[in-house]
Amino acid sequence: MSRTLMTLVAGLAAGIATAGPDHAHDHKGDHKGEHTHEAHPEQSGEATLADFYADAERPELWIGSAAPELQLAHFPRGEAITSLEPGQTYVVEMWATWCGPCIAAFPHLAELQKKYEGKLNVIGVNIWEQAEGEERVELINDFVAEHTEMQYTVAIEEGTAMADTWMKPANRNGIPSAFIVDGEGRVAWMGHPMAMDEPLDEIISGEFDTEAAAVRVWNEQLASMALSDMRKAGSEGDFDRLGEIAGILINNTHTDNAAGLGETAMTILGVENAPEDHLRMAHTASKRAAGMTDWKSWQALYAYAWASHAIGDRAEAVKWQEKVIEMSPENYAGFMQQRLEMYEGEG
Repeated sequence: MSRTLMTLVAGLAAGIATAGPDHAHDHKGDHKGEHTHEAHPEQSGEATLADFYADAERPELWIGSAAPELQLAHFPRGEAITSLEPGQTYVVEMWATWCGPCIAAFPHLAELQKKYEGKLNVIGVNIWEQAEGEERVELINDFVAEHTEMQYTVAIEEGTAMADTWMKPANRNGIPSAFIVDGEGRVAWMGHPMAMDEPLDEIISGEFDTEAAAVRVWNEQLASMALSDMRKAGSEGDFDRLGEIAGILINNTHTDNAAGLGETAMTILGVENAPEDHLRMAHTASKRAAGMTDWKSWQALYAYAWASHAIGDRAEAVKWQEKVIEMSPENYAGFMQQRLEMYEGEG
């Protein structure tokens, strides 16, 4: 699969989850004579990603782990917080001056600090700067003075201590990256700060299930690993492994996850010379994804049209690709039109 198509596939799949209601039922009257091939049905309810990746180990710092200590050397703004106090919730957010997405997240962090005043301490920790020592302190002081939107505690790590004891053991390789520490001193959540509103609210209100979150997020990690392994297996022509992983994802991992089904389908479809039975697996998965979104997600319909074309159902591919063009954003118009013309030109 080309890098451009891989990027498109990831973006399309990510949009499937929120594009329509999560109802797994068919759109009556629009589907006649469709294939109902089920991918490796013997795996359903049996093989799981946890079984397949039995040797995989969670990162050293994971959801439910005791939070590492704070190792902060300088506070350009806000209260100097040097330890995590019991009963208090903390957002420890890693950022750098050269990171555009970090800067974009500053106002949101300030909003959360204000919203949960007295219940939450937001600490923006500067890491991964090229400057060191006094030069780094001066750089961050000047930067923070310019960014008045940073209305929360801003700190500089001791040397590289926070990157070494928080980011590295958690296998976090990008910023901005936020860790929510609950009142018991445990890491309850970690991810992009723009995505933490819901878990933060549940953590502060005491409604968050940390153990369940640890399992759920680990399964998401395994699913991401599985997609990478599928691409690798496809590029190496190892279609048995490709089919085995796809079967687990379709029949077990993503039975109620439209986005996961769509991404699995498009990963199969992006493999050059994929066998016929694998293409039918992709068709099964994409049809389920479209049904879950009530046939109103253009991303899911795109996957279904592609899969229909792959198994030789030209009429179905053209029909649904036309709907994709009607529904998709303008910036996709050229690409989607090309796909339609391809489907129309191959009989």
